[in-house]
Amino acid sequence: MNIDRNYIAEQLGFSDKDIDMLLTMFHANANSSLEEMYKMIEKQDMQGIVDTAHAISGSAGTLKLDEIYELAKEIEMAAKMGQNIDYHVYHKRLKILLDIF
Repeated sequence: MNIDRNYIAEQLGFSDKDIDMLLTMFHANANSSLEEMYKMIEKQDMQGIVDTAHAISGSAGTLKLDEIYELAKEIEMAAKMGQNIDYHVYHKRLKILLDIF
């Protein structure tokens, strides 16, 4: 996943240094939410999945991290509608995106 820090800085009106700080914070928070999401998947706690996916999608959307945003939003909406999908597969895909970020 290629992150264009200059594009993000320009879109949000921040300096490159601020963007680096925001992206570092996002990465830490998203990984924490991802760990929590795994626990919710194991418990089959749909509201917990919704909440953790929403946290990730909201932050990713704000930072223009479109791939992460789209996938987290897809997980959120599926859980919100009670869809019977393999949440472990989606979780793994999201983890891969965050790992290469």
